[in-house]
Amino acid sequence: MRQDPMAIGAPKEITLGEARVAMTPDSARQLQKLGYSCLIESGAGRAAGFSDEMFDAVGVTVVSTADDLWAAADIIAKVRQPNAAE
Repeated sequence: MRQDPMAIGAPKEITLGEARVAMTPDSARQLQKLGYSCLIESGAGRAAGFSDEMFDAVGVTVVSTADDLWAAADIIAKVRQPNAAE
């Protein structure tokens, strides 16, 4: 039986011009209430107006690189479909 909560991670969107982010501080709070842990790649929310500090303040783990995020998350949430590089 799984002991740790399932981790949902949101990486930076790499599509040129994409300013949205798949997780906001508010959506992360809601996911945490459901028992999930949340991770976000550093800077992923910047273009949408959310700083790393805003995510950290609600208990989201800010991960420094996309590779680390993809390795640590059980589920990846993105706005755009992942491409081959991801």
